[in-house]
Amino acid sequence: MASSLKLAALTAALFSCLPLASAQTAATTAPTKSQVQEAMKSQLLAPPEGFNWQLYKNVVFLKPAAWKAREMTQDLAGVAMSTYATSPEDFSRTQHFELGATIELISGSQRIRGIPAKRFVLGYLKPIVDKHKAEDVLMFEQKSQGDVEQTFFRYRDAPPGLVPVIVHKFIIANNATDRVNVFTFESPVETWDDNWAKYGTPIISKLNLLPHVPSE
Repeated sequence: MASSLKLAALTAALFSCLPLASAQTAATTAPTKSQVQEAMKSQLLAPPEGFNWQLYKNVVFLKPAAWKAREMTQDLAGVAMSTYATSPEDFSRTQHFELGATIELISGSQRIRGIPAKRFVLGYLKPIVDKHKAEDVLMFEQKSQGDVEQTFFRYRDAPPGLVPVIVHKFIIANNATDRVNVFTFESPVETWDDNWAKYGTPIISKLNLLPHVPSE
């Protein structure tokens, strides 16, 4: 995962924003969302034209400036999942978009269900794999190092009556933090190449994970 943000420098900047009285507890206290946003201004390069830097939970990412956005929380097999979705289209919980990006944070699978984050990813992907033919799977790769595993999964989705789309998922599972981050970009098949180059690549390649989830 490429990164324009030096996490060590960002973390130092975040904690430098904390009040002096909190210095002794800074190592264990997550910065607030406003403190992270202020630190971002000084640590991040200017976003590419047409994009803004966005903070959601523990993720800093590029959002197309004109795209709409929605947030929601839900229960996934008893584990909390927070979702941020953005698209140029009108969409809702029941009306899905054809072009857009989604960021999901799944936390506590080990603590709540006794399932390590890496193994939880398999349960997350299984329903998707089961609904698609082998020829619809365009990419499946995994890289593991210590407690962290990265999964790259791309597939063609063409439910009856809907526009065929290509869905690309980049998943980071961290057993140590008990978190799974899922980054999804999707686009109609016929415009995939252009949309992946214009939107998908900047969004996915410039993702940055913070060591803590900022408090509100």
